[in-house]
Amino acid sequence: MRADEIQQGDLVGEVALVGDGTTASPTELGWISLGTSPTELCLANTLPTGQTFRWRKTSCGDWVGVIGERVVSLRQAPTDVLYRVHCGPHGSTQSTDHDAIAEYFNLAVNLSDLSQQWAAADVRFRNLQPYLPGCRMLRQDPSECLFSFICSSNNHISRIHGMVERLCAGYGTELFPDGRLGGVLKAVPVNKKKEATPQKKQRDADAVGAETAEKESLEARVSATKAVVVSPSSPPATPSVVAFDLLQAPGEPLGTFYSFPTVTQLLGATEEQLRAMVCIGPFPNPNTVCPFKTDTFFFISQGFGYRAKFIAGTAAALSEKEGGADSYLRNLRDHVLYRDAQVALTELPGVGPKVAACACLFSLDKHQAVPVDTHVWQLAVEHYLPSLEGKTLTPKIMEKVEDTIVGVFGEYAGWAHNTLFVAELAHVRAALPEKLRTPPRAKTSKEEKKDTMKSPANKFLSEEQLEVVVKEESAMGSPVAKKSKKGKSENKFLSEEELEVVVKAESAMGSPVAKKSKPN
Repeated sequence: MRADEIQQGDLVGEVALVGDGTTASPTELGWISLGTSPTELCLANTLPTGQTFRWRKTSCGDWVGVIGERVVSLRQAPTDVLYRVHCGPHGSTQSTDHDAIAEYFNLAVNLSDLSQQWAAADVRFRNLQPYLPGCRMLRQDPSECLFSFICSSNNHISRIHGMVERLCAGYGTELFPDGRLGGVLKAVPVNKKKEATPQKKQRDADAVGAETAEKESLEARVSATKAVVVSPSSPPATPSVVAFDLLQAPGEPLGTFYSFPTVTQLLGATEEQLRAMVCIGPFPNPNTVCPFKTDTFFFISQGFGYRAKFIAGTAAALSEKEGGADSYLRNLRDHVLYRDAQVALTELPGVGPKVAACACLFSLDKHQAVPVDTHVWQLAVEHYLPSLEGKTLTPKIMEKVEDTIVGVFGEYAGWAHNTLFVAELAHVRAALPEKLRTPPRAKTSKEEKKDTMKSPANKFLSEEQLEVVVKEESAMGSPVAKKSKKGKSENKFLSEEELEVVVKAESAMGSPVAKKSKPN
């Protein structure tokens, strides 16, 4: 989004539209200036790009999220960013609110000056920068950032959002925003579909009668479904249940807000509880093959899977640090160099080099950190390190990619890489001129296998269950469901429960790899 195109929300020039069609100034509606231009902070290029998972875009284009104990609304104005604080910690003032938001967005760093330096140093950045202004790095709470990225392992942004929100609802503290959020709706993404072929159009036309009847039946059942509330005040004693809405509307309620749980609160989260979170809903088609259903309801796992033991284990490990978790993480931020901080974090359960680099860049002031994922790997091979084409992404190669990007952009290379990374996101890439789009790379055998698993025959598999299948196949080799003579999985990272998911999934698909050896 170019700086001259930014005009989000319902702000028009110096006035805002009110529900009855009259106008009022932003100040009259309680909006306060953050005092930063779109070239310093563009919300659309910062909040939904994978740094944080606490923000919800509203149907009118604003953003609502949680910063510490504050529920905050943000609005992109043509020359500024405006905010409203809907609740905050005891004793907070307008001044402390402003300082907290400014710190969260790292406004002490002059992004415009840095961008000029990076544009002079690198032609790729220079070409992208006019299309992607204001891509800032956040300065998040270290504990929140670390646990959020533990949830990110083998995951995608929308699903990480759900995991983080369930973690907050189950173990955080409920926040109570003021009435100005009343009636505000969360935006529902509109899925743009490709033009259907004539054959597809004919099939759709033939099926419209049956689909209409099924939808009417589904609507009746959804309206009768009641949500099961998760207690916000204490960890759930029984498996948590989250209501599942099958029908999308132009907007939906924002929902309840929670602070991110402290490490102390997370000590109440056991691996069993985190694994057991489920999502329920009325089954739309009783004839659909699914191993997780009754005659009336389907059950989709909304738990944390193998990440559950990492969340519980990291909370326990941090609580045992001298001075406690907060003191330990603050020390990493204030007194430890990047590589040493990264190594220290990788000693925690479930924290690898990439998750550690994310925590360092997004919360520990390690501005040169460059988290290397598939997007960064792709852009690095295409634009900076063509000699690495075809090589395996090992920790050593990840470090080489980081060092190369630091060599180009300097001590704030993590910030510069963020613009390069945002340009690789699908929705951003599609809006760039063709000449600026990184060409798609050939898929690896693992990615091709995952795409095969996503075929229509496997629609009942959740993303997490799909990851289990792919991981099992990768680590054990086919047949994936092969078990030892003692009846235990040959792959140590899979629990018996996860192995059963593999077996059920492949059995339903009619795959020969689902056969289990008979235990003695």
